[in-house]
Amino acid sequence: MSLLGMLKSKLLGGILTGDGDERVAFRCNICGMQCRVERSAIGREIPSCKGCGSTVRMRAMIHCLSMELFGESKVIGDFPNDLHLRGVGMSDWVGYADRLAKKFEYTNTFYHQEPKLDITDIDINMEGTLDFIISTDVFEHIAPPVSIAFENTHRLLNEGGVFVFSVPYSLDSSPVAFEHFPDLHKYRIEQTENSFVLHNVTEKGEVQQFENLIFHGGEGATLEMRSFTLDSLYNEFQKAGFHDVRVHGESFEEFGIYWDGGWSLPITARAR
Repeated sequence: MSLLGMLKSKLLGGILTGDGDERVAFRCNICGMQCRVERSAIGREIPSCKGCGSTVRMRAMIHCLSMELFGESKVIGDFPNDLHLRGVGMSDWVGYADRLAKKFEYTNTFYHQEPKLDITDIDINMEGTLDFIISTDVFEHIAPPVSIAFENTHRLLNEGGVFVFSVPYSLDSSPVAFEHFPDLHKYRIEQTENSFVLHNVTEKGEVQQFENLIFHGGEGATLEMRSFTLDSLYNEFQKAGFHDVRVHGESFEEFGIYWDGGWSLPITARAR
């Protein structure tokens, strides 16, 4: 069995099954609240903590970060205060970003506002300075070629630094992502009466127009640029120089982390 085959087999073992009406009790590893909710309220993008509104995806990112930094899963409030640990988030959710900033030398960065981080054009002075980087559901929005973003993330991390990462992806066998706009160069998005249209001029001067655009939770920078597969992601990590690539499909009931399927699960990887 290939490495990717083993990863897929392993992650499927953590998928939640059973009666959708059962009640699930857990402690939120972001705000610390004890919660008890219907099984139907547990999902990757469904707010299920009554305290901070965290989803399974958000709790899973903190679970992965804690496992990689400390070897065990902790509530953020129980993280050690360590200003020697330096990390950044890429448009991280404020629910855990503000809490991480009180524990580490951590900065939540943005593409469109300060503090800015354009992962396709990084500051050379930041190379090799970070212990961890968190990016959840960002890389599907980065203009092509996305390989530059993976390579620059690796360059920002110090040796052994960890990348905690998620994007929507499928389990299709394609070794490359499907690019919606493979020749994107000089482009603009125009709003029409009923929709949005992307106008592009390729490097060769060809004029292109795309309709039926897909946005995730907004417009502009949230335009979906590509659809990943698990195989394509592993190839990107490998090409960028990462090792110890792990797909985290295991459930962690204590913190309300359950998965309904073997796709779009969080991934961690180490810089060499």
